[in-house]
Amino acid sequence: MSAWAIETLVATTLLMLLVLAIRAPVRRTFGPAVAYLLWLLPMGRMILPPLPERWRGGGEAVIAIVPEDLTIYLGEPVATLPVAPETGLGWPAWAAIAWIGGAAAFIGWHIVSHSRFCARLQASARRSVGLAQGRVEMIESDAAAGPLAFGVLRKYVAFPADFAERYDDLERDLALAHELGHHARGDLIANWAALVMLGLHWFNPVAWAAYRAFRADQEMACDAMVLAGRHPALRHAYGRAIVKSAHGGMVSATCHLHSINEIKGRLRMLTKHRRPSRAQRWGGMAGIGALTLAGLALTASGTGAAEELKANVAERTGVDIDRIELPRLAQLPAIPSPPPVVAPEAAKEPRRVVVLRTRDTERGQWPKREELSGPEQERVDRSIAEAEKAREYAKEVMANAPKVETLRCGGDGQMTTRAVTADGSASIIVCKDRIERIAAEAKARAERAEIVARATDTSGKATALASIRTARRSIESNRNLSDEQRAKALAGLDQAMAQIERDHNGHY
Repeated sequence: MSAWAIETLVATTLLMLLVLAIRAPVRRTFGPAVAYLLWLLPMGRMILPPLPERWRGGGEAVIAIVPEDLTIYLGEPVATLPVAPETGLGWPAWAAIAWIGGAAAFIGWHIVSHSRFCARLQASARRSVGLAQGRVEMIESDAAAGPLAFGVLRKYVAFPADFAERYDDLERDLALAHELGHHARGDLIANWAALVMLGLHWFNPVAWAAYRAFRADQEMACDAMVLAGRHPALRHAYGRAIVKSAHGGMVSATCHLHSINEIKGRLRMLTKHRRPSRAQRWGGMAGIGALTLAGLALTASGTGAAEELKANVAERTGVDIDRIELPRLAQLPAIPSPPPVVAPEAAKEPRRVVVLRTRDTERGQWPKREELSGPEQERVDRSIAEAEKAREYAKEVMANAPKVETLRCGGDGQMTTRAVTADGSASIIVCKDRIERIAAEAKARAERAEIVARATDTSGKATALASIRTARRSIESNRNLSDEQRAKALAGLDQAMAQIERDHNGHY
């Protein structure tokens, strides 16, 4: 068990480094949603159990460390391997105790702080409204510095008390759509899973960097979902909502619109008007699936790579990972199960089953059915008669259906006309030349639309720059930010403006 834990921590660290290296190009090529899925790779490795013994490859036998000094002689003594004393705890056990204690303290602190924060939000709530058919409750609270989503079993969306005064109608709708999107995507559950993983890696700086990148990818994926299919002009209002909500403090388990982290990347993403195609999205997800399978297969406990890693550790430290015993955790009290919900007893009525048989289409007859009596028999006979009548009516409609012909009609009339043939039957004429003319006109309109789109893109650049300039003024006057946070945010906005200029010039 101890060897599996150490291998898992090392393997997940390597996979975090891999995701940190490729997340930016994946986001630019396949979109923010696909980049967000990359974080399934280290999470999947964290819960991957050791490979069964029969799946592991054979290897050379390793000399076990014996409880005494071992001297190897090859003519002259060349190596002496010291071992830990037989009694007492060695440094591996103390390291394991520190790791488990730190993880328990980290996760416990987040549970307590999150519970207190949610209690403050609910205690100071001024107004409560049910959303999404009652599945999500929206509250206004003085404890909320900006729009946020919280709750897993019981879902909430919280807004500050001055929400109606600080945001216009469009900004309020977009902020609400963003927070509801977090609930719909299951991001609150993902946050708790990421916090547990960070707690197990509390000593690991790579894990802290990965967690910040994970939350940034989560927010950009939610931004892309909110803006998907909407007019590009709404991006300016969405950027204003993000900037108005900018604030340094946040609770890790919740989803904040107002997190100041990665604000530069989020505002820069708003200038991208092109969505990845369906083929690009599916290709990206297929690549992530293949990458996940390959990463899990190469880093799984019991593979050749894992065994080589353990051998290197044993060679450099003199400690056999397989012999490390982790201290046992105290057994947690059992959580009482909630009382069963008993539905009110329904009125007892006699149940009745009526058996109907389908028509034999080959013979054109109804097969013999079970004999019924009374109202049941009358109801079945009436259903059979109605089905027979519907069948005859369908045959009559098909017989009188008009014929369809394709001709060149000329003129500027409609694309289809109705006519009566010499035998008195109706027919529909499809005018091929008129359809071709309309298609040519549509092509010309498409060319004009492309010209308008280029002009819109230029206007979008101007809108994005105006939004960032507004953001600068808002951040400069925001008293909730410290000097360090304000300087960091302003520097990021300046970089975003420069990036917009480069992207626009490179595109055209």
